[in-house]
Amino acid sequence: MAAINPEMIKLARESRGYSQNELCTLLGVAQGTISKIENAVMQPSEEVLSKLAQVLDYPVSFFSQPDYLYAPSYIYYRRRISMSKKSLAISEAKRNIIKLGLEKLLNSVDLPETNLFRWDVEDHGPIEQAAQLLRERWKLPRGKVDNISKVVEDNGIIIVLFDFEGEKVDGISLYTEKNHPVIFVNSTLPGDRFRLTIAHEVGHLILHFGKPIAETRDVEKEAFLFASELLVPTAEFRKDFDHLDFRALTNLKLYWKVSMSSLIYKAKQTGLITENQGKYLFAQLSALGYKTKEPLELNIPRETPTLLKEILQLHKEELGYSDEELSRLVHLNATDFKNYYQTDFQRLRIVR
Repeated sequence: MAAINPEMIKLARESRGYSQNELCTLLGVAQGTISKIENAVMQPSEEVLSKLAQVLDYPVSFFSQPDYLYAPSYIYYRRRISMSKKSLAISEAKRNIIKLGLEKLLNSVDLPETNLFRWDVEDHGPIEQAAQLLRERWKLPRGKVDNISKVVEDNGIIIVLFDFEGEKVDGISLYTEKNHPVIFVNSTLPGDRFRLTIAHEVGHLILHFGKPIAETRDVEKEAFLFASELLVPTAEFRKDFDHLDFRALTNLKLYWKVSMSSLIYKAKQTGLITENQGKYLFAQLSALGYKTKEPLELNIPRETPTLLKEILQLHKEELGYSDEELSRLVHLNATDFKNYYQTDFQRLRIVR
């Protein structure tokens, strides 16, 4: 029997939402047994391992994966309310499982160059300059970014649609062991917020990863400023700006494909409207119920990321994998594989 990685026992347990005690009850073993296994004090017997695979519904091979898990950085959440401890553990475990599978899938795929860089506001300058530099590097035309998901994926960043366990979290980003950036984005977001979240997470990847961040810094505000400049460049926004009322807001929203709220913030931040004008416009949105849900006729269609589907399709068409073999490759059962990777494109090539 291959050596069991105790981290994988804990990962599987947390992904199913079980406490140690709950799992032990289901297994019919003492809690001390699972505690010792998860803390690498002892290896499970074949009988216990078989029960673990059955109760947790993972292949036995799942538990012997030698991979490392990523350390969570909760400051990088786009969240509107705090997550419960249990929901956080489930969500974190599932993202780790997806990350582990992605690392195996990426061994055979040559992704586009990310062309990202690290930006320190103290050494390099204002955040807006970082967003402007990225637009240059990614060769974005002037004006709106028509499809930010495609641009991000064309530059090698994988977007994963993710269920944040019913909690109101918009997105989170991370790097794999081989430095591939991945953005997990809430699959239920409306189109404008979906776009902002992706741009926001790109901001985190550039501004906040790879170095210590002082607790006094508001990383969420910094990432929002980055996203705002990436999607709505100040120079172009200012050039076409005349005045801001409700009619103008609707037209600007339809062009820039961002929410009316974020456009008001942009106008305030750039000095195009006063604080009082901003308060008045926000009050109008609130009175109409648009601060939480903007009118249906102004809905921005949600973009559809495709890079992950392309990676899977490449394995099937070029490398001859069946769905069952792909499931085995990432050590999942068929249902989990379908749910995690939402399994159809091709613009990638095999690593030769």
